[in-house]
Amino acid sequence: MNRSSNEKKVSDVVLPRILHYLRVIQQLARSNMTTISSEELSKIANISAFQIRKDLANFGKFGQPGTGYDVSNLKRYLLDVIGTKEMCNIGLVGVGNLGSALLNYKGFDEEGLQFVAAFDKEESKIGKLCGNVIVEHINNLKESVQKNNVHIGIIAVSANNAQMVADKLIEAGIFSILNFAPTIVSTPKEITVRDVDLSNELKALRYFTAVNK
Repeated sequence: MNRSSNEKKVSDVVLPRILHYLRVIQQLARSNMTTISSEELSKIANISAFQIRKDLANFGKFGQPGTGYDVSNLKRYLLDVIGTKEMCNIGLVGVGNLGSALLNYKGFDEEGLQFVAAFDKEESKIGKLCGNVIVEHINNLKESVQKNNVHIGIIAVSANNAQMVADKLIEAGIFSILNFAPTIVSTPKEITVRDVDLSNELKALRYFTAVNK
């Protein structure tokens, strides 16, 4: 999963917008739209047309005056920008309700993402097929991660076990972690961690629901 030296790195500030543009463009492609102007894209993405043109200009020249962006070409280019030229292997720890749902979700493959390993500590789950992978015992994590060339580790365990799992993933050579556990894990500065706290997101929505009543 190493990037070539001639690929321009996307900054932490720009990356969320690039991913947002890609989501919109993918939706437009599914609806068979062939071209879109920056002004039209602005209305759908809720980001100014100036900001869209500025972000895309960081990676080359896109669009034609009076015509706009070719949706198919822009989709392909945005996928290249975020590095989907080769499949990204994912390992998941915690095959509970959330972990099982992620393993069984069919939409990751088209994004260049695939689960190649899953781990749990409960003996009743070991050896069973979930999605496309056989669940292994967490004690096999390091060997399996290295054997399957895992690039991203997902933590889907309880808060009490999250730090232990993070430590095991890092020891196995994982540098990118998606953490669904409702707690902050401590990692070295070279490790990238993205926290997804579903409870906090629902609390935020509850707040805005109350404010807008």
